[in-house]
Amino acid sequence: MTADTIGALALLRVAGMPCAAWAEAGDPALFDRVARHAGVVERQAARARALAERVGTDVVPDARLSAAERGAVLALRRRLHSGEAPGPDDCRLLEAVPAVAAEARALLADARRAQEEARRLEEAVAAEQARVAARAWETARDNPVLRTFLAETAPGVVEDVGRRLAEGASWQGKQLRKRTAYLWRVVGRMAAKTTPRGWAGHVAVIPVGGASGARTLVAGGGALGGVALGEGENVHVVRAGNGPADLLGAPPSTLLAPAPLHFTEGDPADGSAVLRCWVVEPHAPGRLRHVVLRRTGALGRVLALLADGPVALGDLEEALLASVSGARPADPAVLRGFLQHLAGSGVLQVCAAPRQRYGAWSPPGGALPLPSAADAGSWFVDVYRRADAVVNARAADRVRDGVRVAARVAALREAGMEWYAPVSWPIGTEPRPVSEVLADRLVPAEGAAPVLRRRYTGWPAAGAPGEDPGYAALLDHLAAHAGEEQVDLDDALLDALGAPPADEALPPWPFDCLLRPLAGGPGTPVAVLETASPAGVLDARFADGMRALDGGYGAADTYRAFLADLERRTGVRFVELLVPPLAERAANAVRRPVVTSWWTGDPDPTPYYGPVGGEARYLPLDRITVRRRDGQLVAEADGRRIVPVHHATRSPAPPYDQLLRLLLMAGLPATRRMVRLDGLEEVLPGHARLPRLTVAGGALVVAPATWRLDRARLWDPRDTALAKVRALALLRRSTGLPRHVFLRTVPGAKPVPADLDSVTAVPLVERLCAQQAGGELLVDEMLPGPDGLTLRDPLHGGAPVAAQVLLRLPHRARPEQLAAQAAAALLPDEAPSGVPGPTVPPGRRTAGAVNTS
Repeated sequence: MTADTIGALALLRVAGMPCAAWAEAGDPALFDRVARHAGVVERQAARARALAERVGTDVVPDARLSAAERGAVLALRRRLHSGEAPGPDDCRLLEAVPAVAAEARALLADARRAQEEARRLEEAVAAEQARVAARAWETARDNPVLRTFLAETAPGVVEDVGRRLAEGASWQGKQLRKRTAYLWRVVGRMAAKTTPRGWAGHVAVIPVGGASGARTLVAGGGALGGVALGEGENVHVVRAGNGPADLLGAPPSTLLAPAPLHFTEGDPADGSAVLRCWVVEPHAPGRLRHVVLRRTGALGRVLALLADGPVALGDLEEALLASVSGARPADPAVLRGFLQHLAGSGVLQVCAAPRQRYGAWSPPGGALPLPSAADAGSWFVDVYRRADAVVNARAADRVRDGVRVAARVAALREAGMEWYAPVSWPIGTEPRPVSEVLADRLVPAEGAAPVLRRRYTGWPAAGAPGEDPGYAALLDHLAAHAGEEQVDLDDALLDALGAPPADEALPPWPFDCLLRPLAGGPGTPVAVLETASPAGVLDARFADGMRALDGGYGAADTYRAFLADLERRTGVRFVELLVPPLAERAANAVRRPVVTSWWTGDPDPTPYYGPVGGEARYLPLDRITVRRRDGQLVAEADGRRIVPVHHATRSPAPPYDQLLRLLLMAGLPATRRMVRLDGLEEVLPGHARLPRLTVAGGALVVAPATWRLDRARLWDPRDTALAKVRALALLRRSTGLPRHVFLRTVPGAKPVPADLDSVTAVPLVERLCAQQAGGELLVDEMLPGPDGLTLRDPLHGGAPVAAQVLLRLPHRARPEQLAAQAAAALLPDEAPSGVPGPTVPPGRRTAGAVNTS
């Protein structure tokens, strides 16, 4: 799909399963019945305590009682005070006072009915557990989407359940209970969360504009269409799964590159230079090994030849043989052995291009396309969809107004919410090589370098009095209104609190808003804002698939045009930082389109850029220097200002986190700023319920209502199934919790969907509490809930599915218009004619071919 404006296209992220399939595990009638019974029992206990008072005043003093009878009456009174109903013998004991005896007989009859109801409820809960267990297995067996997802992530689990049932196992048995809980967790994740992961979350591209009105964000038919698969080989498995590469028999066309992170320490002229590398441990691919080699003349020549990017093995050997001087010619076998030694130690890596495959579009009502990879464990699968929908342009305008206010709120708390906190880097006004700065931080205190904290943990506490008065006043305002259902933050309030001006809240830079569309209506929010972050990150890994399946992806093209135009206007050079994946599950997140003309970091671009990697050029880390200018960190290469950028969703592991922090601090703040406003619980202590937070007159929800539950109000794990259901039912109704929620144990933890009118919530809560110690359980309202979904999926008979919209703003701006604004506002001192020093050498384009068969 093509585009001519920054936000002409939006990415739709949809759940792989309909919410109806997950909600089938609920039984509100049973939970209401349990709660009503608990109320009856509680009222009977109150009647028993009232009867105890009457026994004490009307029966105990009766002179007709013998000493033994009076002792029995006193014992009865104690039991009644504890809430216990009287028995038949107790009623006969009270016959001396007819009115008291009549109340005792009525209480006894009601207690018997309550006991019978409790017995029936125990049977009903057991039957519900069996029904839910059977339903989970039937769904996993019969639903093609869930079955396909389980075949990739948990092969054999459905067959294992069937085998155990054939052997006569009970749903109440330990193994089947564990299988049932797991299956419902999978269904909940696939139905309530839309993060793309194989068949659990799908993606589609839809246009922005064309719809009238501003009540709903996603307009049009609201239906998904065809299905196509994109498969990519796991680059981490390709690189690290088979140990060091064997170069002795490798063909001359084999591409070689240095280790992703390496630098020289010392002076080669006096023989003190050493090469330091961080390489993947072959037998433990999740760990890095620090390799130190003396930088000999031969090693220096190899690195010099690879300084501009990957080189074919044959070309490298030819150049090395030609560079050797002396009477005796060099032995090619010895040279190949030397290169093999470098590859075995991790100094050299083979550029192993991961294979990619894309299938044809299947009709929405047809059979699901199946992965073609023989070894599914070493391949990733992305599911692409078509959709009959459009993002309402006027509703997108409301989103932009809301995000502008949200950005002003975020600016007030930046002192406590700095994602890239200042670090005491040993950098002054004179340029220092990046390798030298990293050496100071990594080498002397190896293993002890601070790790960049990227996980969002909610709102920070206010600083010292007078340090951040605007933020402190904002917290006071929220605390004063914490008891309300909803609190709205608008421009008038933020003006009074001293927030940055409204026209400066959003920098002239493309940014992506991750939104959950709401059903809409007059005066209601159009969406829930999860994050607003720099453009090109959350949709990066799908760009190649969009091009392969639809012939193009205009969102990436306009973003690249924006950066290129900004380069022409300012003379800076945008450089993509490529950081290798260090875990199998993280490897899919490194893929991205080519949006800059240069890259640095990992010299091998093929895992990231795929078949179009040859469009970019390599800039070695050794050519990059950093210095301070006007209090800001700037990066340069050969005298030219560079702006490092990083378009990946995964946080890198040490020591790459230090490299990322250093280079991005030398970039532009607009390329790393994130706006996120949920997580109020840390700054509003003492409130059992926290209000829903909206902005701009209710245009956007930026934080859901949250409940803080004391875990002591939960059940004991040793309680009966009925007692656990009773505790959950009473807790929900006494606190006003909605039925469908997200659960967290600590701020910033991944939210887990839960149906509080389902027996599946009991093992889910127990599992969460067992995983994380603490005294509280955090509960967020689910917005929208299963009854507020409007997008329908024919894969599930047209049932509604959860969705997110990735909307790029400013959606009406053309790339050259936004670039002109960014050049004036973000890089006012940069100009092509005033660039100091020589320009960056042209480098060498890399044509690492990718097998797409």
